[in-house]
Amino acid sequence: MDIESYGDLRRTTPHRLTVRRGLDYALRRAFDEAGVPWFDCRHENTGDGTFVLVPAQVPKGPFVDVLSQGLARELRRHNEARQPEEQIRLRMALHAGEVAYDDQGATGPAINRTFRLLEAPQLKSALAESPGTLALITSAWFFDEVVRSSNVVDATTFRPVQVAVKETTTTGWISLPDHPYPPQPVGGSPISPRQPTEAGTHSSARGQCTLPRDLPVFTGRAKQLAALTSTVATAAEESTLGVAIHVIDGMPGTGKTTFAVHAAYSLAAHFPDGQIFLELHGHSPSQAPVAPADALASLLLLRGVPTLAIPADLDDRSRLWREKLAGKKVLLLLDDAVDEDQIRPLLPGGAGSLVLITGRHRLESIADAGRVSLQTLPAAEAAAMFDRYTFPEQHEPGAVAELMTLCGNLPLAISLTAGRLRSHPGWTLRQLADDLNCSRNRLKTLRADNRSVAAAFELSYRDLNPDQQRLFRRLSLHPGSHIDVAAAAALDGNDADATREQLEVLYLNHLLDEPSPGRYRLHDLTQAYSRSLTDPDTDDGAFERLLDYYLETVRAANHFAASPIPRLELGPQLPVPSRRFDTEGEAIAWLIAERATLGACISSAVGQNRVRRAAEMAAALYPFLQQHGHWHDAHRILQTVLTAVQAAGDRAAEAATRADLGRVQRLLGRYHDAAATLARARDLYFELGNPLGEADVLNEAGRVELDLSNFAGGTAYLSRAHQLYEELDNTLGVAATLTQLTHVQYRSCDLEAARRNAERGLELYRLLGNEPGEMGALLAVGCAQGMSGNYACAVSALTQALSLSMKLGDRYGEARALNNLGRMHFDCGNYGTADSYYSRAQVIYSQLDYRARVAVTLTNLGRLHHAAGNHRLAFTYLTRAEDLFGDDQSWQAENLNNLGSLALDWPEAGDPAELHSRALDMARAVGVRLQVGRALEGLGRSALKAGDEAGGAEYLRQALALYQKLALPEVAAVRATLDGLADT
Repeated sequence: MDIESYGDLRRTTPHRLTVRRGLDYALRRAFDEAGVPWFDCRHENTGDGTFVLVPAQVPKGPFVDVLSQGLARELRRHNEARQPEEQIRLRMALHAGEVAYDDQGATGPAINRTFRLLEAPQLKSALAESPGTLALITSAWFFDEVVRSSNVVDATTFRPVQVAVKETTTTGWISLPDHPYPPQPVGGSPISPRQPTEAGTHSSARGQCTLPRDLPVFTGRAKQLAALTSTVATAAEESTLGVAIHVIDGMPGTGKTTFAVHAAYSLAAHFPDGQIFLELHGHSPSQAPVAPADALASLLLLRGVPTLAIPADLDDRSRLWREKLAGKKVLLLLDDAVDEDQIRPLLPGGAGSLVLITGRHRLESIADAGRVSLQTLPAAEAAAMFDRYTFPEQHEPGAVAELMTLCGNLPLAISLTAGRLRSHPGWTLRQLADDLNCSRNRLKTLRADNRSVAAAFELSYRDLNPDQQRLFRRLSLHPGSHIDVAAAAALDGNDADATREQLEVLYLNHLLDEPSPGRYRLHDLTQAYSRSLTDPDTDDGAFERLLDYYLETVRAANHFAASPIPRLELGPQLPVPSRRFDTEGEAIAWLIAERATLGACISSAVGQNRVRRAAEMAAALYPFLQQHGHWHDAHRILQTVLTAVQAAGDRAAEAATRADLGRVQRLLGRYHDAAATLARARDLYFELGNPLGEADVLNEAGRVELDLSNFAGGTAYLSRAHQLYEELDNTLGVAATLTQLTHVQYRSCDLEAARRNAERGLELYRLLGNEPGEMGALLAVGCAQGMSGNYACAVSALTQALSLSMKLGDRYGEARALNNLGRMHFDCGNYGTADSYYSRAQVIYSQLDYRARVAVTLTNLGRLHHAAGNHRLAFTYLTRAEDLFGDDQSWQAENLNNLGSLALDWPEAGDPAELHSRALDMARAVGVRLQVGRALEGLGRSALKAGDEAGGAEYLRQALALYQKLALPEVAAVRATLDGLADT
């Protein structure tokens, strides 16, 4: 967003500050109205505007449906109460795309494009000419995918503009939300204006036309159609066409022939010497593919060559065909081709003709051909196609979308389903959807007359050899959305090289997609067809092989991801082939790519009663899920496995599953649930005679008690865990408990013990070469040093922790390091640096959905903005933190002290004495001595402000005594105040 005329000389610095505060307030209100959490977004003030990065998972519709209108309304309200120099008129750009992050911030082509759109002269002119407050420009992608799909905003009120700014040339769509342009028709993706004819005026073409009937209800494919027709039309008009060949391929039922015929009619006027359609029967149910010689005979007869004059030899026929087309401009549509051998003899030899080829095979060997690969339709186009075939006014709300999903958005399935609905006037969409949902074989239900989706797939399946057919059948046993070569080889019980070749054949036949190199997927309906061919009782252990492969590969990846605590394996290493990794980056990349698939495999294993294998996979996967912030995924998986292992009576698996479940419940802020889960896990390990498991659970239970502000209970658990680890001579466990004890000790201000244990834990982790543990120990060292006022040492340790966390991909550790660095810089008076660290931490905690830690950053930001004089903003942060802290008395005490300090300087925040009194009660109840001292200090300063010098001095003396006992840097400020009182 960019503010119009922000640098106008008539605006003074106070005017500009008012404008910036007004924009910030308007944005927050508009984001709230749109249901987009402001604190989940990354935002940067650019001086004369604001740059906002919204998390990818946030729906994009509200930005045009709600936010733009809400923002315009808030700007109007601001302007109505302000003098001209303080009023705001705004330009806003919307785009979506990939963004990369580093220490300097965010970058990427998508960001560059957004700023170029914002700088478009047309946008500036639109705002200048509008009486409104807001001019919006969206990228072409955002307009096509979001604006056009909106049921709230009228897409016809947007105007396209060609933007050319610096290195960027693109199309933008401008709208004026509070003073819209009048509606005017907008085409999907307009055909080149040089195209001389539209479908429906075919009579202008000279020569023979044997094209089938064009569909009057042709729907969708606008981008592909525009790309094909504009390319051909331009070359034809400029006499640079040569022999243009375009291959249109796709899976069965995607409408390849329909698309090609529609494109042919659109281009007919450029080829006045004939438009010829030839069916090659590559996949006809009752007819063999047409031989090239027979196809040439048909073409020559069509061009007037007598039967007796047609040569017998294939090469002679091909030569005569090229002679007949020499100097001609002919459009040749070869439909349902098999391969290059069938097609190449039919190609013209001279310039000026166009060949369109449709087929299920990807014809790679025709290197000079243009390619249009048709996928299933986007959801909106699928619904539009169905509506055109039926009676949309009779459709139940939402039923069309559900039905299109069941049809896989496949044009053939949509047309067959629409035909059934038209032939049964009494049916409803709900009945049709229920039939498909309840059907055991959805493909057989997707039929009309003698046509069915299943029959279309059968024609492709029969082209495969037995090994390829077997792999195709077994692929439906894979529960994930993608599969790579190694997993497919495990599933099929074959080696990787042979499997790779078979996958390539399936891909070339459009029975598989390859959305990224080496990763394949079945379309929803293709998977349904594969499943209909599969007998789980005769799959020769395919699913078990797949589970074993994934389990051992996750374990192999874990060799590069050391755990900061001892981990227990539920089962021995399996003697099965698995993937091997050369680097940590390679292992982590694999885990990231396969995360969803591994979760699906675990759920499927539970459903198929492979409970122990599911528990082993969940235990192996958990460290990665925790470290990379996928806590909700971990919680869902572990709950599923826990239910299964309890039903199976597997106590060892139950204990291990509960240990990890308790860990993730703590991270999600469900402390009481975590305590109960871990207590049961400890009992199970004790019954099983497993002291290492018991120590692991006690260590985690100590962390839970710390989060519940039960410092005595936390110390007891951690001390017992430490004792067990020492008895077991487990150095990793000893390091883990020392590090956790540090957190209890510095929170309760036992700073000498905290420093000692933190440094010993760090020493042990470094001795073990355990980087995750080293990162956690560095955090503990930094916090203990910072509490003692040793800021240089603290910043050094925390900076090292930050670097390690980013190297490890540990988002939680990164946020903790950032937050604590913010505290150190705040205590040193570096407010700008502190704000940057706090804000980065807050964004990560929000992405992790760690509400308690979001609250910590908010209270820190509140304290910072209080110090900087931004009292109202500070109050907003602190009250939001109060809501999020809930019953966490330790952090509530700190937040109340921060609110009390604010109230001393800004009475609108409340009664400072009352706030500090509440903080004192909470801090004493849980034993947080630093906050006891801060509360006493606050009560003293409140009394002094109220004129009670004696009472104020007494509170301050109590605070001073406690600060001195704890050796805290707060001593200096309190002593100075008391000295000042003595002097008066």
